[in-house]
Parts: sequence; structure tokens; C-alpha cells
Amino acid sequence: GVDAATLAALLAADPEVEYAVPNGRRRILSAPNDPLYAAAAAGVRVNGPDSGQWYLRAPDATIKSAIDIETAWQRSTGSGVVVAVLDTGVRPEHPDLRDQLLPGYDFVSNATVANDSTGRDADATDPGDWLTSTEAGTSVFAGCSASSSSWHGTSTSSLVAAAANNSLGMAGSAPGAKVLPVRVLGKCFGDDADIIAGMLWAAGLTVDGVPGNPNPARVINMSLGGGGACNAAYQDAVNRIAAAGTVIVAAAGNSAGGPVGTPA
Repeated sequence: GVDAATLAALLAADPEVEYAVPNGRRRILSAPNDPLYAAAAAGVRVNGPDSGQWYLRAPDATIKSAIDIETAWQRSTGSGVVVAVLDTGVRPEHPDLRDQLLPGYDFVSNATVANDSTGRDADATDPGDWLTSTEAGTSVFAGCSASSSSWHGTSTSSLVAAAANNSLGMAGSAPGAKVLPVRVLGKCFGDDADIIAGMLWAAGLTVDGVPGNPNPARVINMSLGGGGACNAAYQDAVNRIAAAGTVIVAAAGNSAGGPVGTPA
């Protein structure tokens, strides 16, 4: 008179039973119906994730760096995994992300850099990181150049976990995962102190003055970086996060032949 999951739990509670699980069903996994994923099958191989997702397909003679994602999806699509994306924040209304997001946090402490009139708060929405030529000439943004908004955090979050099989947009590499947006970058840059605080919080560790994270990440993605070797603060954060069982993925640097920078 009970369902399979309940019965399995009752059996597993018996000390003489090693384990008990429901007899689930698996199905053949086919390519998702997202149009930008399908474009890759038609030979679309232009730079950028929105021009055909060739990088998720099986490698061939010309595209050796593609990752054969459909083979990985036969093992897992990331269901139950939380991936923290430390970036510029996210646009929560994005149709491929709105059901993929967990409540995040904004760690950008300088209100001018944050571009949202506040310091740290519980709103990880990306207000845009454009920079005017006038702003670029101020001391706050010394060394920065005028630019349009990048929406980088939304792009990165989509690469991680954009919804699949919704006949819309693109497919994320782990469409079963949930994205925890952690805003650590504002206009032109993000401070190490904010980034490190965001790293610790994302892993479920305590950060002074910030409410605890109810959804600790299994993976932290940081598509960000800078030059030089990591300092002791980054190393301490990495040690603590690794000890908590969280995997950190950081950009190695996108310059051809260049050295790996911080924090990678």
C-alpha cells in the first residue's frame, strides 16, 4: 500500500539490509530540441555560444576541442548539483535561466562599482557593467576603458545550466543543475576581498555580516582572473573550500600562450 520510494526507505532502515532502492526506469537520451544546439549539427561553427553549439558535440577532424556532451549526459545532466557562478550577476528573466536559478548574493561592496546604488545585498541581479568615457577618467576606474555592458554572468550561467529540451535558445552543459548566482564583479572589475568572500559564501562557509548560504555549491565557477600569482588570502580560501568538499573551476586566462593568472 505504499509507493516504491517509501518501501525502499523502510527496507533500508532494517539493519540486516545493506541498501534498498526503487527499481527506476532509464530512457535513451537523444539530442535536445534547443535550436542553437541543433544548429551545430548543420555545420554552424562560428565563434560564440549563440551561433551553434559545436563545442558540445563529439570531436571530429576539424573540431578537436568539442566535448561530446551527449555521452556525458548518459551519465548525468547535473541533477541535484548546485553550481555557483561568481561573475557580474545574472538577468533572472532570461527565458533559458529563470527556472534554473537559486537565490544568490551580491558581494560587490563599492556602490559605484556595483552600479546599483547599494553595497552588499541579497540581490544578485546584473544591472549592467557599462562604463562611460567620463567614468573611465575618474580615479575609481583608473586603467579602465569605456565599454558597453557585457552581461557576462548571464552568458556564463547559460553555458553552465541553460534549460534543455524547451525548444528555446541553447542547451547548458549541465541542464539538470541549479545555478547559484554570486555577484563579485561590477563595472570594469571586482575586488579580491569581494571575490574571496563570494567564494567562501558559495561553499557554505561563514562570511561576517552576510546571512548564511542555504544552498552550498558543489562546484564554484569563476570565469574571471587577473595577472600575477595568487596570494595567501586566495590560498587560504581555496584550502578551506576544498576541505568543505567543493570543487573550484577558474579561468586559466584566454590569451594564447599566456601564463595562468589569479585565481586559477
